[in-house]
Amino acid sequence: STLMCHFLPWDNNKKTQKNTMKVVALLSTMLVGASAFGVAPHTARFNTALRPALPEEDLSADQLEIKKISEKWGEVRKLSREEAEKTLDGEWLEAYNRFYEKYEDDMTRMEEIATKLEKMITPPKVEKKSKNQKKRDAYARKVAREAARAAAQV
Repeated sequence: STLMCHFLPWDNNKKTQKNTMKVVALLSTMLVGASAFGVAPHTARFNTALRPALPEEDLSADQLEIKKISEKWGEVRKLSREEAEKTLDGEWLEAYNRFYEKYEDDMTRMEEIATKLEKMITPPKVEKKSKNQKKRDAYARKVAREAARAAAQV
């Protein structure tokens, strides 16, 4: 019972309280460090309540039309150019062409941006100086230093 008394936080001995706090801090640090390397829980993607699929009998006429159009666009968007030219006509063909023109325009613009950024990110490679070039540069610095000293003395 007297041994247990030393670990109680309300003990009046200041040295014991400091040691207790050190032990608690050490254990909590070890616990946090160990949990940092734990395995993250696997979360599967499920349809949540935020995006419920309403039954078709509960949808209004406008909602049914929007659903039908979105399903049709999902099929149209996956077609190749040749298939689209053969099967689509009128408004759907125009929408298909507008979509892919905008898509290709955006892609070319992004490629241009990427090439510009690549030039900024990767600096040009400077050739390594040869031993003789280093000597010539050192001699040029020496001559310039001596010229500056001579000009300062005059």
